[in-house]
Amino acid sequence: MSDLLSIILAAGEGTRMKSDKIKILHPVAGKAIIKHVLNTLDGLNSKIVNVIGYQKNEVQAELEDLDKWDLNYVIQSEQLGTGHAVLQAEKYIEKHEGPVLILYGDTPLLKKESIAEFVKEHEESKSDLTVMTAVFDNPEGYGRIVKDKDGNLSAIVEEKDADFETKKIKEINSGVNCIDSKLLKEFLSNMDNDNAQGEYYLTDIIEYAVKKNKKINTYVVENSNEIIGINTRKQQAEAEKILRSRIIDQHLTNGVTIIDPDTTFIDSEVEIAQDVTIYPFNYLEGRTKIGANTVINQNCKLKDAVIADNVNIRSNTVIKDSKVGSNTNVGPFAYLRPGSAVEDNCKIGDFVELKKTTVKSGAKVPHLCYAGDAEIGEGTNIGAGTIFANYDGQKKSRTIIGKDAFIGSDSILIAPLTIGDGAKTAAGSVVTKNINPGDTVMGVPARIYKSKNKET
Repeated sequence: MSDLLSIILAAGEGTRMKSDKIKILHPVAGKAIIKHVLNTLDGLNSKIVNVIGYQKNEVQAELEDLDKWDLNYVIQSEQLGTGHAVLQAEKYIEKHEGPVLILYGDTPLLKKESIAEFVKEHEESKSDLTVMTAVFDNPEGYGRIVKDKDGNLSAIVEEKDADFETKKIKEINSGVNCIDSKLLKEFLSNMDNDNAQGEYYLTDIIEYAVKKNKKINTYVVENSNEIIGINTRKQQAEAEKILRSRIIDQHLTNGVTIIDPDTTFIDSEVEIAQDVTIYPFNYLEGRTKIGANTVINQNCKLKDAVIADNVNIRSNTVIKDSKVGSNTNVGPFAYLRPGSAVEDNCKIGDFVELKKTTVKSGAKVPHLCYAGDAEIGEGTNIGAGTIFANYDGQKKSRTIIGKDAFIGSDSILIAPLTIGDGAKTAAGSVVTKNINPGDTVMGVPARIYKSKNKET
């Protein structure tokens, strides 16, 4: 059995985002907001229940790749408040004995270290209820933490229900709670909607716990930025800036040289080895991985790219869902489209575009080339202006070039095509038929000029 039951409230539409997409699916640092929230539970032995409603199918589809989590879903068809949302997970709460952690699905800046410490504090203090709070200079929009003369939490008052004096309070409710399952079960059976909005508030559990003489604790999070919720595009942009700054700081700590952190954008799941150098105006996105001693010059974009050690990626290069081997130069102005793989000790030069193409070790495609659906053999050289014509208007076909071949400048290779080891094409050749190993062809259309044994 899990030590902890975690409930994530993620059913609301988020109309202030002015979007057709539910707010928790909007990205921050390259990852959906709700995925950041789920990451805070990493390392905890927890069963997770996502309370979803609006765009429930889309939410489940977004999270289906998170197979390491014990994810469960309940539906809140009608949004009647946070207490009502928690009530949808009643069947899981009834079966659980111990602490129940409740989070909002729109708080991507929470750190897993903070959540772990929060749960630890709840358990060590033997509290029935622990509320995570923060202190804001401008607490507008948040529920206020109301304490009695002895400093004990007595109520949480929502902004809409707060009077003038209550609104002056700067300590606010983060929405993160850790509640003993027995107390939560009792409260859910007794809660009401006697408030300005006619909704069932989870925050009413404070008043209930006070009446029942339960032990209530507050935990003030050190950095108030952590509990910022995303309700607007402006808040999304603010969270993006904060999270990206954290990501940069972590890579700097790990031994990465980032010339200008303010103009470098790195997604949360990017992995970078030490002694990598990153110049300004680079975008490293998705699940990109970069090996040691690699240099990424300015104005590049890498998404889901795997880059080995000692690679030099020159300026204005785009690499998507492709691999680059060690000791290889790529760019400037190169474009590696999805499904491409460049092996070790290669050169991919300026204005080269690869699509679903494998470039074997030691091969060179120095400049001004399009290669689609191709395999380029070891040590082969592709001359400037070469075009791999892979599409006949109905289907795409492959071109396979053997090792140590030489393709002359401005050659057009019309697939399907196989060019053997050591074969050559003269400049300007249009190749429509297979070339045997060692043969040389030239002309339009290309004809065999010289074979290994004779001229023809």
